[in-house]
Amino acid sequence: MFDQTNKASFVHNIRKFMSLKNDAVVRTMSVLEYDFCLHLEYNPDVHSYVSQPDGFFYHFNGRKCRYTPDFQVFDSAGTSAFFEVKHSSKISSPDFKARFEKKARVADELGHPLVLVTEKQIRLDPIINNLKLLHRYSGLHTITEIQKSVLAYVRKRGEVKLYQVADELGISEHETLICSLCWISSKKINADLRQEPFSLNTLVWCDQ
Repeated sequence: MFDQTNKASFVHNIRKFMSLKNDAVVRTMSVLEYDFCLHLEYNPDVHSYVSQPDGFFYHFNGRKCRYTPDFQVFDSAGTSAFFEVKHSSKISSPDFKARFEKKARVADELGHPLVLVTEKQIRLDPIINNLKLLHRYSGLHTITEIQKSVLAYVRKRGEVKLYQVADELGISEHETLICSLCWISSKKINADLRQEPFSLNTLVWCDQ
């Protein structure tokens, strides 16, 4: 491992991702990394994650090279893996492939597998837009009477589509969607955000 305190920073597109899972701001080095945080934030198998973790050295073409993964991701058991986030246009060169193989070998020896992810995996529709929408309302703490009514109705039904919630409670589409997003982000209500855009046709449910 090596100390990153003196690492030069020629970085563009630095963005700050507010993570409720980590209870901290995660600094990302690109917009693509920011989008990857959305997947990490709402993946139930991910316990926590850090960007730009302590890196390591690897040897390439007779030289000792320094490498910092983009993320280190931990599961609930405390085991972790390194992730490198790259646009698919940058991973086909022989140099990248050879370097990545060396990095991955060292990462395995350290007990933290190195995983490559690209925008083709990160920016999948409709899930990426659903996650962005979910994150937009994830920090709301004020609980309104309408929100309480939505949660109570879903709990009563067990499983219901959101247009049924709106019809039964007599509330607007906008109110129904926002109230539901707040409960989904806090894990009080469940929804499958992978299959279709979030709408009144989305099926939601509560674990009994």
